[in-house]
Amino acid sequence: MLAPPRIPGHSSARGLAALVLAMVTALAAATTDARAQSTAPAGQPRPAVTVFQGQAAQLGVKSCAGLIAQLGDSLTQGARFTANTQAQKNAPNDHAVQAVAGLAYDAPGYQGKAAGIVFTAPTRTGCEGNLVRVAPFTQSCRDVVRLLPKGSALTADLSGTPLYTLGGNQGQALLVPSGSACVVVTVASAMASQ
Repeated sequence: MLAPPRIPGHSSARGLAALVLAMVTALAAATTDARAQSTAPAGQPRPAVTVFQGQAAQLGVKSCAGLIAQLGDSLTQGARFTANTQAQKNAPNDHAVQAVAGLAYDAPGYQGKAAGIVFTAPTRTGCEGNLVRVAPFTQSCRDVVRLLPKGSALTADLSGTPLYTLGGNQGQALLVPSGSACVVVTVASAMASQ
């Protein structure tokens, strides 16, 4: 049974701060390289088989199919996207599964491209997985800090790159200065038991 992870994308829209972490409601259709298609208008539930579930099924993945779908859906929530999922060809249930996604946001407060990676691996008791989202912002990192969820706190300075633990147990965010702009790298993890 999947334990619901607390990861970016699982809460409702919270203005621009939510967009920083891609915590917005589903806005548009999603298509993939695997020719799986999923459409979910805003406010409507997602279809029974999501893009990531469809791709996992095409690759023969069963052991971590639910978690790759859950993380993938969280990663892409609120964006149009194209994804490519890969698994070990000869034993897809015994090895890691990886999905890479290109994201396009067109929402109030944030229009732009982003990218993400979802990675899951089987364990003795189920699956573990991670997601990483990279989103460039035109605002400075100082301005982006003010947009982080309530309760977020500076955790470490990693060679001049601030790492924040996000409020509400929503993962972490690295704020990477890029000239006068800021690249936000969000990371989160989840576990699922059998």
